Amino acid sequence: MKAARWSGPHGVRVAAVRLTGAHRIWASHAGVPPDVRDAFLVTARGALVGRGYHATVADLATAVDLADLVPEPDEGDAGG
Repeated sequence: MKAARWSGPHGVRVAAVRLTGAHRIWASHAGVPPDVRDAFLVTARGALVGRGYHATVADLATAVDLADLVPEPDEGDAGG
């Protein structure tokens, strides 16, 4: 899965993550169903926002204002 990341105001960061290893364990505690393979991880200044893991865009929208998010450039896109 290609990394997808967004940032927003007040240090909010959103990342699309594959639910394996520790991400799977934390997502399970956050209520993400076991059949979901990927989720959105939401943090602000390093701390989880709300439940932290959101299985759908609709669920993500309950934690952050999607209109405030801007895509972060891929690490390979750094100009120079």
